Amino acid sequence: MAYDQATTYETIELFGLTEKDAHLPIPQDDILKDCIIRETFETLLGQLRNTGLEGEIEPIAHGLATILQRRKVALGKEVDRTADKISALAKCHDGSEIAETALEEAQARFVQLREIVDAIETMGEPAAECYEIETGNAFIPAAGSRASVRAQETGAVFEAKQLLEQHDRETAAKSKVEGVPLIVSGSTDWTDIDVIFRTLDKVRDRIKQNRNQDIFICHKGGKHGAEMIAARWARARGINQARFDPRWSAHGRAAPFKCNDEMLDDKFAATGVVLFGGNGVALNLGQKAEAKGLTVMRVADPAKTAYSGVIRPVIPKVSGHPFRFYPATDSGASGHPVM
Repeated sequence: MAYDQATTYETIELFGLTEKDAHLPIPQDDILKDCIIRETFETLLGQLRNTGLEGEIEPIAHGLATILQRRKVALGKEVDRTADKISALAKCHDGSEIAETALEEAQARFVQLREIVDAIETMGEPAAECYEIETGNAFIPAAGSRASVRAQETGAVFEAKQLLEQHDRETAAKSKVEGVPLIVSGSTDWTDIDVIFRTLDKVRDRIKQNRNQDIFICHKGGKHGAEMIAARWARARGINQARFDPRWSAHGRAAPFKCNDEMLDDKFAATGVVLFGGNGVALNLGQKAEAKGLTVMRVADPAKTAYSGVIRPVIPKVSGHPFRFYPATDSGASGHPVM
């Protein structure tokens, strides 16, 4: 067959398979239509022509095409159930790692199901065409509609679905976070509230002047130090927050670094990073942000600066890379670009 099974075997060998998590590629549309459907019909039905089973060609061909139609309907119902599950998980999300994992798994299953439905639908129409070519009859499924489920809808059902869709759009609009993402991180022993408040106020004003948009801050939800103070600043200023909780049981010691990767994901389009002091995790965040071309502001902890109020760069070496820190003063981090 033209379908290259080696790709599947190579994928299994490279990534492995488990009962819970099997990611194999879905064949391309031309393979689904030609190599799988049309060759299947020709291989099976061609052998029945001019034999005593020729009379069975019509019901067998109809059955093959109907299987795909029925499977599409069944998968469509599962897609709807998974969508409802995602909605329920999102509403009752309590910030725990278990809830986060369940939501991610449901989303992954939803995406997978939609891809499968698209593939089945891609095969369904060529199967109906093969039936019509083979028998000369129009293909009419034993149940359901060949073209679309909407063909069976009444006006009331259509209006009800429109109403639900409008409700979903309005709910999504209320949940949407507007603004420019700004990532904030820092040391867990930071205690100077005023420095963080003044710095974030100035960064917020500069971004509003340059982009005519407000910000929302992204952080790892630290319960102590710089991130906790930044969260207090956001609540005091009415600024939205996006919290990226480390998933310790899933990622172990790498959990904070995984959070860094999530915050720097291109889909969030962060405008920059502000680091207040910091440890290895914060330095890793700054390094990755600069590698992506983002502006990184580093503010040193006044409590740990030898000459408070004087701009004296301290350049520690971390993994061979220098990181320049600017002690915080009343005028901000002078000489350092603000996002």
